[in-house]
Amino acid sequence: MSNTKFYKKLNKLRIKIKERRKQELYDMINDENNKLEDKIALIKMSFKELEERDMVNSFKELIKGNKNES
Repeated sequence: MSNTKFYKKLNKLRIKIKERRKQELYDMINDENNKLEDKIALIKMSFKELEERDMVNSFKELIKGNKNES
């Protein structure tokens, strides 16, 4: 396997892992059995794990959702 193919596959794997981890964090945050303190800790953890661009897009979607509900 050439280096180029290896790094492409590695990058795809990283993306899949990041997406799965993001979904796990969202699921844990939205779990109604978690206490508020747990949810705050999970949100802080997600800030560390998510890329800045992803966070900005999440907040944009949240703001758009709030405007549509008003």
